[in-house]
Amino acid sequence: MKSNASLAATQKGTLQKETIIVGGDYDYKPYTYLDKNGEARGFDVEVIKHIAKAYGFKIEFRFTEWEEALNNLKNGKVDLLLATLYTDIRDSVFDFTIPYNEDYYDVFVRKNSPIKEIGDLANKEIISLKGDASINRFIEPMALYKNTTEVGSLPEAIRLLSEGEGDAVLAPYSIAMQTIDDANIDNLKSIGYSIMPILYRFAVKNDDTELLSVLNDGIDELKVSGLKEKLQNKWKIYQRKQISVMKVLRYIGIGLIPIIVLIIMLVIWTRMLRKRVAEKTKSLQEKTNSLEDMIKTKDKLFSIIAHDLKAPFNSILGLSDLLQEDDDKNDIEHSKYLAKHIHTSAKNTLNLLENLLSWAKMQTGQMSFNPETLHLRDITNNVADIANASAKIKNISIQQNIDNDMQIFADRNMLKSILYNLISNAIKFTHKNGTVNIEAQQTNTSTQIKISDNGVGISPEDQENLFSLRSSISTQGTEKEKGSGLGLILCKEFIDRHNGQIDVNSEKGQGTTFIIELPISGKQ
Repeated sequence: MKSNASLAATQKGTLQKETIIVGGDYDYKPYTYLDKNGEARGFDVEVIKHIAKAYGFKIEFRFTEWEEALNNLKNGKVDLLLATLYTDIRDSVFDFTIPYNEDYYDVFVRKNSPIKEIGDLANKEIISLKGDASINRFIEPMALYKNTTEVGSLPEAIRLLSEGEGDAVLAPYSIAMQTIDDANIDNLKSIGYSIMPILYRFAVKNDDTELLSVLNDGIDELKVSGLKEKLQNKWKIYQRKQISVMKVLRYIGIGLIPIIVLIIMLVIWTRMLRKRVAEKTKSLQEKTNSLEDMIKTKDKLFSIIAHDLKAPFNSILGLSDLLQEDDDKNDIEHSKYLAKHIHTSAKNTLNLLENLLSWAKMQTGQMSFNPETLHLRDITNNVADIANASAKIKNISIQQNIDNDMQIFADRNMLKSILYNLISNAIKFTHKNGTVNIEAQQTNTSTQIKISDNGVGISPEDQENLFSLRSSISTQGTEKEKGSGLGLILCKEFIDRHNGQIDVNSEKGQGTTFIIELPISGKQ
């Protein structure tokens, strides 16, 4: 580590203060807590004490309820926060160190509970910690927030569950087991599913680079010296065996290869677009306004990429950093568990990149267009089966009114993409127990397909910009489902390629109907 004398010459900002205020959760044992005498204790407390001593700065602890602790760092009442999980929302106001400890979220229930797996949590009462990262990383995406009660500490949540309140608690395994042991609780159990990995980090205020650098150096030294393992054994942190480095690299490689390939293709396309814009600007001055619109479109596209790719890449890189710490232990079940999370992150990112790449190919004329005669009911059945997974979560019924022998002349892949995006949107903006209808009819010149829902509807102002990439419309669904806002833009591009048209009829609170009209074969 650096000597105290050399550090003093370079200290600025927070490190220049006489005492650094350290925040944390007052009841997060074994990581951070206040003992009976009001003294800060726990694994993380000893870690930061070790770093402070080695780098020659004084610290003072200020532990509160977790939600208040987050606000204290945001408002400058503390200088750093212990045992913090990375989220997109927190990243906008905090900077994070590299991970220094790991755990995983599990679901705890009473021993006589009918809850056996994650899917059984639907319509169940969940107890969670106020301000906990699991709320926006798991509970909200799984549409479970409406039935969630937030409390001031996780031990309180465990005790309430033991006393008959609620149906389940979502908590880090070590904290829940510590509470169960300390309180001699014998009527609770874990369902045994590791639903989300936890990478604990220190959080500091944005742009506090000197303090962040010192903390990262201290964490690296902690790992190399073996002190981390000693402290974990002292505080009885739940440990799982690590897999070999070679297996880790293989699993990570499987998840990253398709992402890297698609990103390279996207970069190549971007460079081609810039060159094309420059050439046209030089030779065709009269098209300056059109070219400026293309640049704005590209900027909007990259803003979407930057937002939606950040979270999965952070997850993959964080797991990579964690898993390469130990290469002499082997646990095949843990290997499968980690591979599953890496695969999920890579798959979600791949889906986004495929949509982006399809849009890019359309702009440069590189996307193939192969219309053929198709049985429309076969296509809608296939798409409805895929969309049913998300529809079942909200108990939404997908109904069809299409003749079995009706045929349509279209590109199979483009038609599936159009229908999937529209049906997914209908599910997203329809309340629980709602209905999505798919119907079709034909004239001598065209095939008309309607996708209707009885959801929240669209305002007249938003309808005017539904199919424009330059707009900023990206609304959360009725259960806070998220999207990139590209679906309707892709639909419009693909329908235009068929020389068709798309219209929308909607009123706020009365539902929405999207109407697709494609020419009959021979009218392309």
